[in-house]
Amino acid sequence: MAATLVAVLSLVAGTAAAKVPGGELQRLQARAASAHLAATDEWHALLHYEPNWLHGGVHSEVASGWFFLAADGRTDPAAELDATLAGLFSKRPIGPRQLPVYCLFVARRKFLVKALDIDTSHLPVHDCPGYRRWRALIAPSSASLVFPTAFPNSPSSMFGHTLLRIDSSRKGPGTELLSYAVNFAAAAPQGKHGLGFVWKGLTGGYPGVFGLFPYYKKVKQYAWIENRDVWSYPLNLTRAQLSRLVDHVWEMGSVHFVYYFLNKNCAYQLLSLLDVARPHLHLTRQYSWYAIPSDTIRSLADVPGLMGSATYRPSMETTLRWETEQLSPTAQALARRISRRELAPDAPAVRALKPERRAAVLEVAYDALNYQLSSKEVKAAVPGRSGRDYANHILAVRASIPRRSPFGRVPAPKVSPEDGHRSLRVNASGVYADGRFSLGFRIRPAYHDLLDNPGGYTRGAAIDFADIGLRLDPSDGRVRLGDMRLLSITSLSPRNAWFKPVSFTVDTGLRRRPSAHVFTDARNDLGYYLQGGPGLAWGGRDLIGYTFGLMSFDANPGLQPAWALGAGGSAGLLAYPVPGVQLKAEAGWLQYAAGANGHYGWATLGAQVPIVDNFAFRSTVGYENTRISDGLRVDFGIQAYF
Repeated sequence: MAATLVAVLSLVAGTAAAKVPGGELQRLQARAASAHLAATDEWHALLHYEPNWLHGGVHSEVASGWFFLAADGRTDPAAELDATLAGLFSKRPIGPRQLPVYCLFVARRKFLVKALDIDTSHLPVHDCPGYRRWRALIAPSSASLVFPTAFPNSPSSMFGHTLLRIDSSRKGPGTELLSYAVNFAAAAPQGKHGLGFVWKGLTGGYPGVFGLFPYYKKVKQYAWIENRDVWSYPLNLTRAQLSRLVDHVWEMGSVHFVYYFLNKNCAYQLLSLLDVARPHLHLTRQYSWYAIPSDTIRSLADVPGLMGSATYRPSMETTLRWETEQLSPTAQALARRISRRELAPDAPAVRALKPERRAAVLEVAYDALNYQLSSKEVKAAVPGRSGRDYANHILAVRASIPRRSPFGRVPAPKVSPEDGHRSLRVNASGVYADGRFSLGFRIRPAYHDLLDNPGGYTRGAAIDFADIGLRLDPSDGRVRLGDMRLLSITSLSPRNAWFKPVSFTVDTGLRRRPSAHVFTDARNDLGYYLQGGPGLAWGGRDLIGYTFGLMSFDANPGLQPAWALGAGGSAGLLAYPVPGVQLKAEAGWLQYAAGANGHYGWATLGAQVPIVDNFAFRSTVGYENTRISDGLRVDFGIQAYF
């Protein structure tokens, strides 16, 4: 209470014009205490309070000290509410934006004014020009949740991303690019990537901040530059709920959070905004340990009537691949030559085509060059200003053909992200290895591997995090750790005449060599490993062939010496014969080049078949060989997704 009194006195004494009439402040504070306003969901959502794990009480996730008007406001909602009431009677500017409480914390103020029926004529501040102009610029009429799909080549976007789009009442249907986007992200230095970025993102080394951007800039970043498909979901919010959300976005200007890649990330903080709009949903309480964008979308989909039907916006790469598939090999070759300025768009070979076919070739040539000029990953055959001028020339020649585009809209995937499998997976299986049967159990908090149903996910991309395997010997009840994948990422990006991406894989954790040896006492059965490398992939949607060059490091007290560095490669096939059924065959070899002598070779065949919603049958057969041992292992079991 003493801290609250200090805050009240400092705020009220800030200016001579801030005199509180006849004990009005004390009466308001007493009424707020009697109504238990500080314990309401609305107040906790506005201050981003969450329960403490190990003891009672709450704490706010906001890291900016100026956000709290009471000395202990971060942990005391009642003290912060009293200090906020006192702040309404002061003109003193606070925070980086140097605004009075009345204009800085607009959502807080409106909540208190309504709940306590405050006569604002008693307050020294009545107008907020900056806020009025900002609010008029946005003119909110509706909001949508936007989900750019996973981008495995970027550590910060491996699981996808979420943001909010605020549509204006001044804009008509189909003009969403003119809207505004509310984005939450780590405030990392420009161009910061690699392992250092990942480590700081995992350990809270970056501040997290909200930002408001023109929506077209975000579409350009995600759908054009990073080649990520974008899904959007309209949110059914009342006018009052949307207004409260937008007011809170204003309050979040210059506010810092501690950013954690796995839980206090974009997905979590976007839910915190929706908790402000609809406080009784308690959306963030579901994600104490980790928050994956696709899972949070499913949480919103589970709320009756909250989300509307999804809208799909394909990336430039998706569009170009789809258009190219509709051309014959001869037409594809013509389009490639035109895009590289090896053949003029009005050359005789092009003019000889029928008008519809000529239009298709020119559109693909233009889209290919435009894609190259927009991409950070692809070097354009005709770069810079000359490339833009040449692209416009192709477009002008195409415009001279009096035919509609032969290409319609890119069809949306049959399964949208909210309908994909849940990311938490539990597996129970029978295991035959080392000449005996045992029971296997696996639990994986996140996210998706190559044998999981790809519906709603990026096909050919896999990310496993903290995947733990246990084995139980029924004969004596002995339980042993089989393996633990701390992090496994694989990106299979098929190559064709247009696209030349480099695939990659990286895998780290604890493993046994061979993996069948769980119930032996050999010292070299379990050890740490780090393995990965670049690769190439070919194929289409239903069949992908791939190969990787691999480097491998093993640390194990059973090795002589206790480590080994190896190199080698792997190759495999990934097939989708019918929807829901996945097949994967792989073989590889690593030769140790430093440290311990030896090698490791393997061959595996895996299959997954759906049973009912969120349940599937999975089986794998694998053979492994080392210098001193080999092993055959067969797994067959059921896995469930939650």
